[in-house]
Amino acid sequence: MGLIDDIRKKKDSWMARFEEHRQDKDEPDDYSSVDREKEEEEILRNRKMVGVFPRKE
Repeated sequence: MGLIDDIRKKKDSWMARFEEHRQDKDEPDDYSSVDREKEEEEILRNRKMVGVFPRKE
């Protein structure tokens, strides 16, 4: 059972690091500062580009 306990401890430490990293991201907590028009335009542009492969010169 020692090996299983070691693996669980390692998993728990990685999960704690992941949570810390996820919470430390520099994303705005309020979405009122997001430019909705710009975001909508980007979404539409990305939708048009799905499956489109421009030729390389």
